[in-house]
Amino acid sequence: MLWYTLQDEHDNWVLRLVDRDIGHFPKAIFSNFNTADQVAWGGSTSTPAGVASPPMGSGDRPNDDFIYGAYFREVGFRAINGVYNGPPDDFADTYDDGPGCYGVAYYGDQKGEVGYSLMFGGPGGANCNR
Repeated sequence: MLWYTLQDEHDNWVLRLVDRDIGHFPKAIFSNFNTADQVAWGGSTSTPAGVASPPMGSGDRPNDDFIYGAYFREVGFRAINGVYNGPPDDFADTYDDGPGCYGVAYYGDQKGEVGYSLMFGGPGGANCNR
């Protein structure tokens, strides 16, 4: 699976999966679309007040098993020189605002089919930290 972005003739950004455009980001809604100092990947859940938080992903916390857990694989960014980079371990940070219910783990470069990867998810529940 190949994802990438490109700029159209009006400097708008297009998110493409292989040969199909699946997202469009007009230049007018962003103040700086030429460079970035942060890149993020994540997941979230939402329920009405008083309703238990649902499972995220498969419902499993990160466990090094890319068969059952929810994950992002081959994460990275293209530098201004056009070179593709994965997030270096010493620059990657994880943030979990529901540690009683969910988890996140960054694994760095696992090579093979998953490359630079991270796992996330968990069972949810009535006592999630928000």
